[in-house]
Amino acid sequence: MRKLLFTSLILILLMGMVNCTSYMDKYYQGSQKVNFYHGQKLQDRFISILNFTTEEIEFKIKRGSSQKYLYHIIIDEEEARISEGWFPTFKIKTEHYTVRMKAKKGLSFQPGRKYRLCVGFQNPDQVYYRTNKYKCFVDYEFVLPEE
Repeated sequence: MRKLLFTSLILILLMGMVNCTSYMDKYYQGSQKVNFYHGQKLQDRFISILNFTTEEIEFKIKRGSSQKYLYHIIIDEEEARISEGWFPTFKIKTEHYTVRMKAKKGLSFQPGRKYRLCVGFQNPDQVYYRTNKYKCFVDYEFVLPEE
């Protein structure tokens, strides 16, 4: 009898922990928003847009960090992440690197709308549970020209 009672209590405790964990995941994913803090603002001579369509944008960026990969994020006016990912920053015998970023499924780049390119050292989802603050190492604001 005691063994059955003890096993039941352990099962109830484990189910409660699993339920609490799944609740916290839903809470953080649904209610917490990452705030992208402005980093170093770059002038047009350090970064430029080579090509763009509604589906993708290609940047030319001057290397300034010794990191081999950096996390690049394009954020719109409402701070929604339109495109993001890890991109290599090292090319032999060049002082620039290029990044071609595609919009996420169901999203697009619109001429005349203000965007930010935020470059950081880690994925914002890694800081998601600890804090909602993400420091942009590089911060470049741009508006796509009307065609």
